[in-house]
Amino acid sequence: MSVKTTVFGGIHLSGEDAEKFERQVTYGRPKKAAKEGYERGKLLVEEYSKKGYSTITPRKK
Repeated sequence: MSVKTTVFGGIHLSGEDAEKFERQVTYGRPKKAAKEGYERGKLLVEEYSKKGYSTITPRKK
């Protein structure tokens, strides 16, 4: 196994980790939180496209 990163953020996987990652990308299902994050991000992009900026409001946990 080998995981290498660079100052530019690139990650290189090899061996079993690379195979596992490839299977996850091909056959994995997104988690609920990932789907919700995608939907929120999509709304921000739409707002940015219309107004030229997006407003983000912090939420309390």
